[in-house]
Amino acid sequence: MVIKTLPIPTTKSNGNNQLGSKKQLSLSQSVSCLPDDRSEQQHRLPDAADLRRMCIITKSDLNRIYDNLERRQRDKDAVRQELERKKEMTERSAQITKQWPNTIIGARERKLELKKIRDQEEEERKKVLDLEEEKLAAERRREQIEKAKQLQYYETDRVRKFHTSLLLTEVLKERDLQIEMKNRIEQMRQADENDERQRFQEAQNEFYKAEQEKIEKKSKDRANLAKYHLAQANQRKSQYVQEKQKDQQEGDEYRRLAEQHALEQLELEHFKKLTQKDVKNMYDKVLDDKQKVKQMEQQMDEEEDEELRVYAEAKKKIARLRREKELQANQEKQDARDHMIGYLGSLQKRAEADNDTQIFRARAQKEAKDLREEQEKLEKQQKMQESIAKHRHETMKRRETDREIEEREDAEMRRKKAESDRLYLLYQQEKEKQRMQDAQAISEYHLKQAQERKDRQCDLKASEMDEVQLDRHMTEVEKQQYQDYTGRVISYMEENGRNTYPMKRTVTEEIKRFDQLNHAYKKTETSPNGNGEKKPGSQDKKSLDETKKHLGFQWDIPNK
Repeated sequence: MVIKTLPIPTTKSNGNNQLGSKKQLSLSQSVSCLPDDRSEQQHRLPDAADLRRMCIITKSDLNRIYDNLERRQRDKDAVRQELERKKEMTERSAQITKQWPNTIIGARERKLELKKIRDQEEEERKKVLDLEEEKLAAERRREQIEKAKQLQYYETDRVRKFHTSLLLTEVLKERDLQIEMKNRIEQMRQADENDERQRFQEAQNEFYKAEQEKIEKKSKDRANLAKYHLAQANQRKSQYVQEKQKDQQEGDEYRRLAEQHALEQLELEHFKKLTQKDVKNMYDKVLDDKQKVKQMEQQMDEEEDEELRVYAEAKKKIARLRREKELQANQEKQDARDHMIGYLGSLQKRAEADNDTQIFRARAQKEAKDLREEQEKLEKQQKMQESIAKHRHETMKRRETDREIEEREDAEMRRKKAESDRLYLLYQQEKEKQRMQDAQAISEYHLKQAQERKDRQCDLKASEMDEVQLDRHMTEVEKQQYQDYTGRVISYMEENGRNTYPMKRTVTEEIKRFDQLNHAYKKTETSPNGNGEKKPGSQDKKSLDETKKHLGFQWDIPNK
């Protein structure tokens, strides 16, 4: 048995007590607590331990508690051990199967190694190709540079002039070839003319022969045609006789038809006369019918006229009654108008009496109004005169004040102007002093510039001599290149049978120019070392005053 000390339970609500009682019931099988109704003496052990604060737990329960507490750690350790075991087995399996040739991993590794080897070989091959391409590009670049230099050399004046002579040589050669071709063409033309003349003679003979044959053939044709015409004349005579007989027969037939037509016309006239009688009878009958219809219409018109007469008399009676009513209405209106005129006349008389009264009243009001306006006008004029006098007084006072202010301002302005003039005079004196100092500094600076210019001229002369030497060397090189190039071209043209005189003349002229340039270079090199010789543009040493004037100074430089 193991004894454990538990904390004293605190007082809680009824709900908590009930929950605690339920927990005690659930743990009654494993934990047994001492009853609380014992005395305090019974609850204490010899070592003064309180039994109410202690529980007795079995070993199995304690082990179970420990197991529950350490379960998570044990699970973690078990999982870690399992992972380590699997990892170890995987590594051991990999070590075992590493050298197996018939596995997927082995095949993959072999493929990777082969691919790596192929990549290395491809890289080496590409490097070799790159080197070859670089060499080829360098060669092409060198060729392009040489070609550009050659084209640039061809664009120089000397070479262009030589090429002009070369072109003239080619033109001369072409002219010779054209002359030769012209001679050959002339010979061929003469031969063609001879052949043509011979062919023309043969053709003319054949033509004469053919014309003779045509004449003979025409004579035969004319004889045959005469025979044919005689046969045609005989045939036409026989046809004329036949046609005449036929016309006679047709005339007899036409005569018979005319007689038959005349008989038919007589019968037609007889029929027309019969039909005319019938038409006349019918026309007379129609006229009788029209006469009867006309009588009936006349009777109906008389009846209608009677009705119209009765209607007209009734209409006249109605019009007479209407006029009588209108006259009566007009009379009534006239009576009403006369009554209204009389009434208006009485009203007008009454209004005239009222107008006299109104006129008198209006005249009185107007006089009172005029008197009042006159009084107001006088008062207004008086006030205006007073305001004018007041304004005049204020204006005079203000002008006096302004005059005093202007006088004070003028005095202040004169004082300030005098002060500014004094300051300006001091400023001008200081400025003149500064100008003198600046002039001294500028003169020193100009002298320094003159010395520097002289040094630069010396350096420039030295550099010019160096340039002359370099130009001379380049001229010699260019002369040698020109002679080599023209010599090769002239020899090639002579081998091909060209006239090289223009090229030789051009080369001779250019060689003379080269010699002139060399002579000029030699003269330039020897001229500074000559005795008593001066280069163009050189000057003697001048005095300080002349130097000042040359630099543009017009004042005297004070001596220190």
